Parts: sequence; C-alpha cells; structure tokens
Amino acid sequence: MKKFEKSIEKLFFKGKETKWSKRFSFMIVDVILIVVIFYIFLNTIIYDLTGSLYPLGSGFRLNFLGDDYIPFIPQMVIFYVYLFYPMAIISMTYFAFIESEKGYAFAWSLVIINLIAGVIYLFFPVSTYVWREQILANESQYQGSFFAQVVFSIYNIDTSFNCFPSLHAAVSTITFYAWYRYYKLKPNWKKLTISIITFIIAAGVILSTLFVKQHYILDEIAGILLAYLVGRLVFNRLWKSSNQQTKSV
Repeated sequence: MKKFEKSIEKLFFKGKETKWSKRFSFMIVDVILIVVIFYIFLNTIIYDLTGSLYPLGSGFRLNFLGDDYIPFIPQMVIFYVYLFYPMAIISMTYFAFIESEKGYAFAWSLVIINLIAGVIYLFFPVSTYVWREQILANESQYQGSFFAQVVFSIYNIDTSFNCFPSLHAAVSTITFYAWYRYYKLKPNWKKLTISIITFIIAAGVILSTLFVKQHYILDEIAGILLAYLVGRLVFNRLWKSSNQQTKSV
C-alpha cells in the first residue's frame, strides 16, 4: 500500500505526503477492491461461472436441520432484496469514500469472503432446486402477489448452485461487523444507531434467505462464521498496521 501511495503522491501531489494524498490512495484501492474485484470479478463473473457448471436438478441438499418445515413466505424478499442491497451499497460507499483508510479492511474482507465462497462453490455445489420446483408447481396460488413474483424472478436468474456458504449471510454479517468495529473505535450515538440498524437488517436478511427458500440453515451458519472469522483477522491486522487500534471482539 505504501508503494501505491508514493505513486499517487508523485502523480497528483508533487511527491508530497499529505492527509489528502493518503486518503485519495485508500479511496482508489477501496474502489478497485469493492467494485472491480469483489463485485465485477468475484460476485458476477466467478459467481455466474460456478452457477453454470452443473446441470439443473443436481447438487447437494443440506436439509438436515428441519429446513423442510420452514414455510415459504415471499414477503421476506423485502429483507432479501429491498433492505440488503441498500445496506450493502450505502456501507460500501461510506467506507470507500468517507472513511477510506478504515474501509480498506472492509474492502479486503469482502474480497476474501467472496474468494473463499467461490472456491467452495466450485467443488461443493449445494442447491435448493427441489424447493423451487415444488413452489413453482403451485405458482398459480401466488398470482397477484407482488413479493412472490419478485422471488420467482430471482429463481429465474439464479441457478441455485451458490448456496454454501450464503453470501447474503456473509455480506450482511461483515457489513454489520464493519460498523460495529467502527463504533467501538470511537463510540458515539450515531455510530451506535447505525450498528443497531445494520444488525437488525442483517438478521432479517439471514432469516429471509430461509423463508424465500434460497438457502439451508447450514448455509447461513457457514456464511456468518466465514464473515466473522475473516473480518476479525483482517480488521485486527489492517487497523493495527495503520495505527487504527480497536479492541478485538
């Protein structure tokens, strides 16, 4: 990172190290990590690739924890789509452009989480295809339900081989974790409020993946654990190395 900062300083700041040169350097790296590597390469290209390697109807089922008894509740797509994406996008934007140096850890966490998940998807395809077939066979009973139609549109674009670990669970968890660590760094009521809001949304998103029949309980457990372990290691290392001390949690 230091070498990159020096290059930015030579190009835009006449070789001088300033508060703005450092912030600008982190901002550029954060955008590359979040937009190019995390979103475009890992969450779009690799995700779509791993979802196209296996024929429909194949894949492992992890319905060992009573998953079959969880009802289909299409209204939970509110959390799955309409709260998850704004929370993630707003958080990524804030940490990339406002708190760029601290966002460096958040950006790397997103990349590492998605990279690990992509490797697992490649060799361990888990699918909820059977549930989809059962629900779509009774699609007529959901006519007139806007939320059900949104879920069905998701079924049409997602091949359902990218289940274990759940990226919805992992990204929600690491987003909450980033705000929580940010709050612990220098507590105030605004950061606490955002931490609580992201926790509530993250919990709702995790539950929603089960009620829209996109994931198994084990997918959620794996996603939460992956995000927590990666987040703890990355935040402890990068915030410490950048003299941004925070308590380990």
